[in-house]
Amino acid sequence: MRHNFIDRYASLDSPLHSLEARTKIIGFLALTVAVLWVPADRSGIFFGYFFLAAILMGISQIPLGYFIARALVLLPFVLLAALAAPGKGDFNPGVLGVIVLRSTLCLINLLILTGTTPFPELLRGLRRLGFPRVLVLNLSFLYRYLFVLTDEAMRMRQARECRRVGRASARAEMAILGSMLGTLLLRSFEHAERMYQAMLSRAYIGEFHVLAPREFTWRDFVFLGGVAVTIGTVFRLSS
Repeated sequence: MRHNFIDRYASLDSPLHSLEARTKIIGFLALTVAVLWVPADRSGIFFGYFFLAAILMGISQIPLGYFIARALVLLPFVLLAALAAPGKGDFNPGVLGVIVLRSTLCLINLLILTGTTPFPELLRGLRRLGFPRVLVLNLSFLYRYLFVLTDEAMRMRQARECRRVGRASARAEMAILGSMLGTLLLRSFEHAERMYQAMLSRAYIGEFHVLAPREFTWRDFVFLGGVAVTIGTVFRLSS
């Protein structure tokens, strides 16, 4: 399987990729807050943010299909949240449209952030911004161990397909699935113990280091300044 489905295009060479992780975290977080701050009766302003998002996607050099594929996966959840948001029993297309626009813009900002930043650098940026060390470590372990667990599940599935002929009944399939989940749980504990012992043998002290980390440059200040000017302009137009 591909082990880079989260940051598959994070190794590209574009102006956004060259920015420091903290710059992108602060910039896209500010854009997300600005999108949520737009009044519901000024829905036209969202198209300005869509135009800015389109420019950033073009600068990132990430294929458009990457954004579309991931947006389509999360679109049903956005629609469900939008339908449940009014809570008054009356269907309001205006409220539904605003929620969909806001959610889509926030999703695009998140995709650009994760698509242009390697996950280890993203975690390092969160840590340097003051996020709790325990939270960052848990995210780091989840990111690394997710691939090991997925590989193990795929090997078990392939072994099951090679050892059976035809299709079993629904009850038998559920029994096989339960057995596979139990085995996967036991193997997960074994993998975790071996990984922990390997980390201790390599002098692990609770911090993950990034090779050749990026530092602040004039590009970072230009990006943050551009974001601030854009948000300030839109805020004045919406007031």
